[in-house]
Amino acid sequence: MKPSPVQLVQLMFKHVKVELDPAHLPEEIPNPLTSVFTFDGVSLQSEVGIGEADPNHERGTMFFVELRVAVDNVPNPDTADQKYAPYKIDVVIEGVVLIPRGTEQLGDPEDLAAVNGASMLWSAVREQVLTITSRMRAGPVVLPSVHFHDLKKQPEASKVSAAPKTGAKNVRRSKSE
Repeated sequence: MKPSPVQLVQLMFKHVKVELDPAHLPEEIPNPLTSVFTFDGVSLQSEVGIGEADPNHERGTMFFVELRVAVDNVPNPDTADQKYAPYKIDVVIEGVVLIPRGTEQLGDPEDLAAVNGASMLWSAVREQVLTITSRMRAGPVVLPSVHFHDLKKQPEASKVSAAPKTGAKNVRRSKSE
């Protein structure tokens, strides 16, 4: 085992909201020992913000990464077989991600922070939602494992866009399918 070149230095939840959705509760309370709700077919939204926290840190470049995860159960007319979760979820978490000096050989530092930072924050959200719902009436739910590779800047966009100012957030959206 070796440490990852991308390090999550700090994480903080800004808010965690998980509530029963009465319109989409299961008819019977599921047995948590035999069934856990999965999000197949459920619309998950995520939004990632990124900005430099400290571009001149002695260890490398520090980035702020913010992730919002939401399940609002709003019907989508473009989705024929949409499914709904028994809970409405809205979680915002932020973290500080370190991209050490020399890591730029692996890729654009901001892309590394966005993709890997969002993944690390997602796992914290995933665990928090499972922990909270494990004590709720509709039973535990587990957000799916995901990746955030679609957050990488497009080649043309990286040439045109200017780097965000310190503390500024560059918002990127990841597609859920």
